[in-house]
Amino acid sequence: MKALVLLLVTGALLGISTVLAKVAGMAGIPALPFLTWSVAGAAAILGLMGVVGGGLPRPTGRLLEYWVVAAVLSLAAPNLIFLAAIPYVGAGFVALAPSLPPLLTYLGALALAMERFQPGRAAGVALALAGALVIALPKLTAAGPVGFWAGAVMGGPLLLAAGNLYRSLRWPPGIAAEALAPGMLVAATLMLTAATALPG
Repeated sequence: MKALVLLLVTGALLGISTVLAKVAGMAGIPALPFLTWSVAGAAAILGLMGVVGGGLPRPTGRLLEYWVVAAVLSLAAPNLIFLAAIPYVGAGFVALAPSLPPLLTYLGALALAMERFQPGRAAGVALALAGALVIALPKLTAAGPVGFWAGAVMGGPLLLAAGNLYRSLRWPPGIAAEALAPGMLVAATLMLTAATALPG
């Protein structure tokens, strides 16, 4: 029951974040600063909780690698794509994308022999992907910026799935998720801040 509640809450928060991003854009706040400050705020909150709880790990080469790669795949790149695409394809289309990473993660886990093949689960994944494709097809085949950004949005779940697999394979042993999260968020904040200096 607890897992189901957490799943529903997470899904609701993902949907709300997409709507908030659209509202921010309508208010004249560009996607990159909005994302950067959101991630920085989360890093500050979780970092403070970690300091108070005394649970933050010391940086090591292994941890720095984990923080940087996980930040790129799981935070900075896909979320920047999603926020930048909202003005072109709409918040509803972008909200579809976060539902796909679990399906793609399962396929990746099968390919890497991290999961055993189960016909029922595989059939469910195939059906879900087919349904998502039917919904996405009109925008994916549209001409101009809409088609381009729709394709970019569909690339976001691939990055998120790759991030899920990477974290499973490279999780530093003996460190809890709440202790790892602040470092990943700080790394993503630095990347997004650097991106603001890029032309355009």
